[in-house]
Amino acid sequence: MIKRINRTTFFINLIVALIFIEGCTHNYEPVISDIIAVPNPVESGEIVNLECKASDDDESSMMKQEALSYSWSSAYGDVISNNQDQYAIWEAPLESGMYSITCTVSDEFNGMDILTIDIIVQ
Repeated sequence: MIKRINRTTFFINLIVALIFIEGCTHNYEPVISDIIAVPNPVESGEIVNLECKASDDDESSMMKQEALSYSWSSAYGDVISNNQDQYAIWEAPLESGMYSITCTVSDEFNGMDILTIDIIVQ
């Protein structure tokens, strides 16, 4: 009888501990601090080097080792990025004007941030 109570108590404590640990994990959203575009302004038809600076402040949780993935988009021209990383290039259109490029950063737990930069084509 004593062994059965100890086993039951053990399993109850285990379940409570697992619920507590699960409740302590919190996914912080990634934050984009800046998008750097060089050069900006740019001549028509030239290449712009892009860098999206982002961080994910999960240091206080169990999710601090999660990877970030980057996605680039533009309504005009192609944004080329290898390996879904923070670097990309964009070829400016031949027509002058202001063009927007967007970087979306997401983490492994569906956290996300989006930032857009305007580039002037001369």
